[in-house]
Amino acid sequence: MFVTHVWTPEVAEHYGRLKREAGAVLDVFLAYQHDEEGLGAAEEMQADFVIRMADSARHFPLRYQEFLQRPVPWGYIDLVWITAFLDPRLAGYDRFWLVEYDVDFSGNWADFFRPAASYQGDLLTTRIHPLSAEPTFYFAPIYRQPAHAIADPLIVFMPISRMSRPLLEHYCQTLLQPGWHGHFEMLLPSMARADGFSIAEIGGNDTQTPRERWGHHYDGTHVDMHTMGTTHAYRPPRGFRYFVRAPQQFRQRNRIYHPIKVGLSLRRRLHLRYLPQLKKLRAFSRWLRGKA
Repeated sequence: MFVTHVWTPEVAEHYGRLKREAGAVLDVFLAYQHDEEGLGAAEEMQADFVIRMADSARHFPLRYQEFLQRPVPWGYIDLVWITAFLDPRLAGYDRFWLVEYDVDFSGNWADFFRPAASYQGDLLTTRIHPLSAEPTFYFAPIYRQPAHAIADPLIVFMPISRMSRPLLEHYCQTLLQPGWHGHFEMLLPSMARADGFSIAEIGGNDTQTPRERWGHHYDGTHVDMHTMGTTHAYRPPRGFRYFVRAPQQFRQRNRIYHPIKVGLSLRRRLHLRYLPQLKKLRAFSRWLRGKA
């Protein structure tokens, strides 16, 4: 399931490559997160699934109300792709891949999905680590869990991930009851671990990565999530053009890249690329002013 809330010629071409290459291994669908500003995009793009937040509200009334109370609602995008996974047209599928629009692969997508199809785990994801390894996780303050949950909650990174149907159904049923609250990249893995579902790393160098997949699809650990030290991180962007348009800009082959941000102005690109350095410079300036 390729999930996007934007639709441009670049995104269309990027999706077309994914569908063409990954389609040799599995079925590929397009889910569009509909909003009022993108009113005509759903018709233009011929999305397989058009998801409105009103649809999600019917499935998950408690979580939707929680979403409405958050000034920064990024941690509730699960409302979109879980709603798509629940569509009756997908009733025959046992496992569901999520691929966000700003995820790319520097090779043939089939070369990623073909081996990954055999990887075990109800939740197959990236950057698995406990909260104790990242106590300053930005969304930790809004997280709540029931009494039976694990003492040290898990955090994962899900731009590209896979869920089993048993976990999907359990997640949906559990969210109908009070008890679990917060960012889905903390809520979902912690719930899965607490309730007996298996969780596995796709690749990379995090401690929970199986030895046979060590550094296989990307490198680095969760510590590198805000650096340029890995192809797969949170920020800054790994690039501003997709592989289908500019393969020469992807220095490592057959690697997951995230995020790739297209269609941005030069000023915005520079800001995102050098944001960590800007933050350090501002902190240093504040320190100097305090010494003055």
